[in-house]
Amino acid sequence: MNPDENNEFVENELSLSEFLVPDTPEIKEIKSIYENEYEYSEYLSEIEISIAEYYYNYSRKVTDKDVIKALKNIKLNRDKPISFFEKALEKKIVKSLVEPLEESPLTDHEFTLVIDYVLWVIDNRSWLEDKQAYVKWITYVLGFFEEGEEKKYERQFKKFARKIGVSGAQVDMLLMKREMTDDFFDEDDFFEDGGLGGLLESLGPEDIFGEDRTADDLETGFFLMSDDEKFNFLLDNGPDYVELVQDYVMGLAEKEEFEKIQDFYKKFNEKHKDFYPLHFIMGTAYLNSDPILAISYFEKTLKATEESEELPPGIKGEVKKYMDILTSLLLEEATEKVEEKAVESKKSKSSRKSGKKASKNDSESEQV
Repeated sequence: MNPDENNEFVENELSLSEFLVPDTPEIKEIKSIYENEYEYSEYLSEIEISIAEYYYNYSRKVTDKDVIKALKNIKLNRDKPISFFEKALEKKIVKSLVEPLEESPLTDHEFTLVIDYVLWVIDNRSWLEDKQAYVKWITYVLGFFEEGEEKKYERQFKKFARKIGVSGAQVDMLLMKREMTDDFFDEDDFFEDGGLGGLLESLGPEDIFGEDRTADDLETGFFLMSDDEKFNFLLDNGPDYVELVQDYVMGLAEKEEFEKIQDFYKKFNEKHKDFYPLHFIMGTAYLNSDPILAISYFEKTLKATEESEELPPGIKGEVKKYMDILTSLLLEEATEKVEEKAVESKKSKSSRKSGKKASKNDSESEQV
């Protein structure tokens, strides 16, 4: 093994947690790095440059959801070796963070805040109604696009901005452009008024759509909450934030925390009786692990929609049609699994019987 291969092997067995230092009581009190971005600029720049470079050079199909999943997985498994991360984007981001963390370690809590901040920025692109809103924007901002692509992006961006009534001044702010340099994120004025800090503030839905909503109400603030805070927030506000409820429940399902899902469902249902979107989300959460249970939740969805006075008859008909198809498919799948198990069981019994006969015949042969 040559030195380069050996170094790569050693690096792949390292985890990001090995470069993190213990939290202090003061650090644990920090809820967000917003307005203190400059202090964490070297880590933020590595993450965002990795994302832009991956999109531009390796995969033009990567979506914002892919990036969100990658960042969440990195945060959740920061104690795992680099070799644990199989997806190219995740591996690229993780490797990019090794050097800055080695030179200037963060605490564990600070590391999660850095990831949460990028997730926040991604959410602030969601109003663009593009599955690649963030990845295209950061690629544009960091100067990766060729002139032709850059102009095309600007035209599309301005067209959509005009459509929803964003002012020319806001468009200029949103389309800020800096030349790529090694110290791109080290400019003192970059995070001052008019820089990224001002940009993020101007991007909020409250400015674009005129809605009186605070960061804690939005998904951006939701990312910064602890698990208990998310649980309580959704119990109180879930009907207004169905997508957050879905993300929360599906996230628990991915981690197979079904007891917590059931606890949330019970308390939510007690507080918001027959909220049919939650029944459907529950069914979706159990699609792979328990199809029969999933069907029961879809049946509750159908019943709740039929009894709803808010939904028009046409919508109820469409829901029933969809639920019937879905239930039929799940029943078919569940039946196939039962039949497969039955066949496997018969094969196993047959094998055991054949084994016994073979043993008996062998014994008789030995006696002859």
